[in-house]
Formats: sequence, C-alpha cells, structure tokens
Amino acid sequence: MKTKNLFLFSLLASSFLFSACQTINPVLDNAKSTLSQNILTKKIDKLDIDTIMKSAYPKTVSEPMAYVEPKALDEYFRNYPSRQIEANVLGFIHPTIEYKNIQGELRYLVIVEKVKIYDGYIQSCRACRSQLDLFIYKKQNGQFQLINSARDQNDIPSGDGHLQSDFNDQFMQNFQRFGRNITGSYMRTTYTGAGGQEESVWYVVLLPDIGQLKIMSIASGGGSTENYYADRPEMASVITSTLRVQANQADYYPIEVIYTDTNTPKTSKKIVLQYALDKGKYVEMNN
Repeated sequence: MKTKNLFLFSLLASSFLFSACQTINPVLDNAKSTLSQNILTKKIDKLDIDTIMKSAYPKTVSEPMAYVEPKALDEYFRNYPSRQIEANVLGFIHPTIEYKNIQGELRYLVIVEKVKIYDGYIQSCRACRSQLDLFIYKKQNGQFQLINSARDQNDIPSGDGHLQSDFNDQFMQNFQRFGRNITGSYMRTTYTGAGGQEESVWYVVLLPDIGQLKIMSIASGGGSTENYYADRPEMASVITSTLRVQANQADYYPIEVIYTDTNTPKTSKKIVLQYALDKGKYVEMNN
C-alpha cells in the first residue's frame, strides 16, 4: 500500500511541476453564481473585436504586417475569431465574460489565446501549450476602458496545444469571491500520461481591478493509476480532491484542498494555500 501510494503521489508531484464573439454573464452572490449567455454584437454599447484590438494591441493595429494565413484549423480554433498579434502569432478571441466585481460594478474579461504559426500551420502537439493574454474592461461614459491586463500567461489549464475545452464551463460554475476586493474562479484539469496514469491540477483565475490579474496552477488535483496497473489492479490507487475557498477578512482568501485515497477513504490529507503577494503565487501554509 505504501509503495503504490508513494508512486502515485510522485506522479502527481512531477505532473504538477511540469505542469465568435459572445458574452457570458456571471452574477456573483455569496454562494453560487447564476449565469446567462447573450450574443455579443457590434453595437456601440458592446465590447467588440475592433475595440479590443485598438486598446489592447495598438502597435499591431498601427503597424501592418504580412498576414499569415493558417492552412488548417482544428475544430477547437474554428470556434473563435482571430487576429494577427505578431509576425507569426495569431490571437484567438474567446467569448467575453461579463461579471460584477465586489462593488457590484460590471466588468468585462477578454481572453485572447495566442498560438504560433509555422509554415502556415498552428503549433500543435499533445504536450504543447498556447499562451493567454487577459484583459479587464469597464464601461464609463459609454466607452470601454482597459483597466487591467496580464500578458503571456503560460501556466494555464491546457492540452493538445490549446486551452482546455471546458474552461468557460468551469469558470462560470466556480465564479466567486477570492478576497476582500477580488473575484475569480477555479478549475481542474486532468492529464493522461503515456502509460495511462492520470494526474489532475487545480488552477485559479484572479480578477482584481487593480493588482495582479493572472491565471495559475496552485496544487495537485489528485490522480489515478488504474489504467497504468490494468493488469495488476491490486496495485492501483485513486486519489480524489476537493477545493474550497475559505472566506475571511484578508485581501486574499486562503484555499483549502482535501485529498482522499480511495483505498483508505477514512484517511484524508489537507493542505491550506495562501497567496504570497511578493511571489505572485499561492504557497502552502505550514501546519
């Protein structure tokens, strides 16, 4: 038992270390969020692609470059409109997420997924990752103003060369307060190794009006060696986890993750993570 558990936790640790335009409206309350979807049109009261490009990528707009037409797009990227961001980089604009900050003011999160183009083809492989640019807008006097941004985010939930397909679904489901003046969300991604072992990772998205806007991994999410030990099921183990944001009066709320091994369900392991502003990441608190 100890040997297989050590093996699984080793896999989880190594994995963790390695590791179109529509509007989505989350409405924040103290428990769950209620969300609806509306199609984003190019009316003057909507945040459209031209506005995003002019405010977020002014140099790209003002300095024309030779356009790189991709020879093929997989089903994932065909879902989103794209603009050229750099000479060999396309930015795919995700659905704009409309939400309310802690003060109840409307905010607009724009996610631009950046992928490199080589010889007309998008870089794509099982272990490849794209990058995200994140932008928060507010609307004032009938105009959209860019108030916070984070570029080149590469610690993101991804696989097969792009952001995980259910990112928006998990974002909407888990949208809540993450601090005294911060909203955000969390999601879990599962990766499958060449041998069939599965490892999961927890990610969070922090959405402050002012401060460190970012998306990042924070902890292992569990894993399974059932497929890895398909011929020796007695050696297999499954570790599940749950994540809970612990509301208090701090600028950044602590996050609790509880792990349970299905072979020893009565025994669980708990870690508590606290955001370290100087490091720009969550760190495990000492018990």
